Amino acid sequence: MDIAASQASERHQSLDLLRGFAVLGILVMNIATIANINAFYMNPYVLGEPSSINLNAWFVNHFFADQKFYTLFSMLFGAGIMLMAQRANNKGVAAGPIHYRRMGWLLFFGLIHGYLIWYGDILATYALMGFWVYLLALNTSAKKKFIIAAVLMGLYFLMMYGISNLFYQMSEADLLEMTEMFYPSSDTIAAEVAAYRGSWAEQFDHRLDFYSEMLLNALFIGPLRIGSAMLLGMALYQTGVLTAQRSKGFYWKFLAVCLTLGVLIQYYDYRVLQQGDFNIIALFKSFGALNSMAAVFIALAYVAIFCLWFKSGLGLWIRHKFEAVGRMAFTNYITQSVICTTIFYGFGFGYFAELERYQLYFIVLAIFMLQLVWSELWLKKYYFGPLEWLWRSLTYGKLQRFSRAHS
Repeated sequence: MDIAASQASERHQSLDLLRGFAVLGILVMNIATIANINAFYMNPYVLGEPSSINLNAWFVNHFFADQKFYTLFSMLFGAGIMLMAQRANNKGVAAGPIHYRRMGWLLFFGLIHGYLIWYGDILATYALMGFWVYLLALNTSAKKKFIIAAVLMGLYFLMMYGISNLFYQMSEADLLEMTEMFYPSSDTIAAEVAAYRGSWAEQFDHRLDFYSEMLLNALFIGPLRIGSAMLLGMALYQTGVLTAQRSKGFYWKFLAVCLTLGVLIQYYDYRVLQQGDFNIIALFKSFGALNSMAAVFIALAYVAIFCLWFKSGLGLWIRHKFEAVGRMAFTNYITQSVICTTIFYGFGFGYFAELERYQLYFIVLAIFMLQLVWSELWLKKYYFGPLEWLWRSLTYGKLQRFSRAHS
């Protein structure tokens, strides 16, 4: 039985809306790492004293985007796992084999993306986490998922905060090695810039090492940080929060609580960075613990804001465009990498490490506009985005419906 080609009436449009917002927001996060050296994302001082406009651009990204969007997308991914499993069970089809084929193919696509296009890939990590969170998808209550998610997240935040405090006891040699992550030497910077301004083969050598290390780290911290967010998303789906089924009053209260907590933690994070003068301990404490913790609450605040928008019925013309982006999230995510690497890498236009930080967001805006327009136009002619169609076809072992003209 073909359960892949779900009808529009079966979709939770609020999930599409949130997913569209998340995938567009992910580019706000990723552009700095695609366009410049890896440490440029984390540290506004890595290339020297930044101008006011560049420092402000870093802070805006740090507050509104950094870790918020992949947290939100992780929640939505978890909800999607539950949604697929429920639909399969409702139609009398075993959900497990379908799920594990989906994750297997997603892992394949993620590895291709990470090794051949851009080392910041998140798909492979999502697939690896998807293998185990599914075990809790259908047979546990929302309350149990909330508890497990909170425990895993709490362990992660405590571990990272604790590690940052251990820096005070490190030897000078060990501290220097850790510092290289946020303040790479001039030789390291020059080598990375040369690689990405060079040929695809020169970039591959750097990407191979970096992405392999990222995958190993994902196996260690992924269950605590990303797997927990997936479980949180499942619980929010079960309780009707992500599907905009709660009252407007609920979402206003939810927004007030989550935004207050997120802003307070983010303010403390800001103080730590300022008082530490962006040194290695302050940066690690920020990215590892404080901003990571704030990201959960701010991502939840985004859920409340977009569910309120969904329930209001306002701005349908732009809302439908965001929903279309969300329905094609896989295609749009990969397309962002292809467009940006073509702009910045040596095999394309070669603008790597050429633009100011604030200038990158004009490119983000242009890609936003392009994807908002093209996603809606595409879905008027086709049931799925091209990569969504390929993923479904491989998962179910047969070609899915594609063109609306032949249905």
